[in-house]
Amino acid sequence: MLSVQAKAAGAVLLAAALFGTSATSLALLTPGAPGPSVAAMRLLVGAAGLVAFVLVRGGGGDLRACWRRPSIWVMGAAVAGYQALFFMGTARAGVAIGTLISLAAAPFLAGILGWVLREGAPGWTWVVSTVIAVIGLTLLVSTNLNVDEPVGMLYSLGAGACYAVYTVVGVRLSREGNGASVVLAAAFAVGALFLLPAAVTSTWWFSLAGIVEVLWLGLGATTLAYLLFGVGLKVLQPGHIATLNLFEPVVATVLGVVVLGESLAVAGWWGTFLVLGALALLGISESRGRAAVPSNESRDRS
Repeated sequence: MLSVQAKAAGAVLLAAALFGTSATSLALLTPGAPGPSVAAMRLLVGAAGLVAFVLVRGGGGDLRACWRRPSIWVMGAAVAGYQALFFMGTARAGVAIGTLISLAAAPFLAGILGWVLREGAPGWTWVVSTVIAVIGLTLLVSTNLNVDEPVGMLYSLGAGACYAVYTVVGVRLSREGNGASVVLAAAFAVGALFLLPAAVTSTWWFSLAGIVEVLWLGLGATTLAYLLFGVGLKVLQPGHIATLNLFEPVVATVLGVVVLGESLAVAGWWGTFLVLGALALLGISESRGRAAVPSNESRDRS
């Protein structure tokens, strides 16, 4: 039988696959839609879906309790920061280099921050698999690199840092007795509040295709995806979660080739196989059932 960790890793991989559909769905339904408004609408609808899920399950009191915690506002600000900085970085530095920096930086930063906050040392298997995955990700986008935009690169690095923060804070809150869905719903509602002004700056979604796109990005690639993502919060280390999320660009690339007819160089295919191999290595490690949650004695709650 699969261990709890292996099942959680599978849920995070499935979440990453849903994340990876975003670019293809945008290209098919609403090409040219402005990034900040897309991010804001996605977060607004996704947060509404998460909050509704929690309320249906009778978690309204837990949700209100979460909103009274300062750390949930830090997490929410990081959620909003990731969405905004990711699109700002890709707009300035290009999609390839922006995505590379954001997603490559996130596992290392999440692993280090989680270790500093005593959420468990990520271990050598994580280090090896993350290095392999980042090399693969570099090969995957190597034909489209643009390194002449330092400001955009800094935006992308900031996006990776925000991802690390909301992953680590989410792990900590979930392990303190809060339901993962409650934590995510509370944080995403805060993030949506921060990005609300950007949601109304464009009318790209005033069409049937736009409505379908908003619903998919919000309910499919956010609400459903983050409910799956939340499965990993209680049992996986932050660095492991961020590394597993590197499956996202692989899915996005394959969909681009298969659905949109884009081409991928030989180096890109090698990069795809390296990322998949790294994720398999990490998945095998998780399947051995190694406890990822540090004991109460190893944590300092003072």
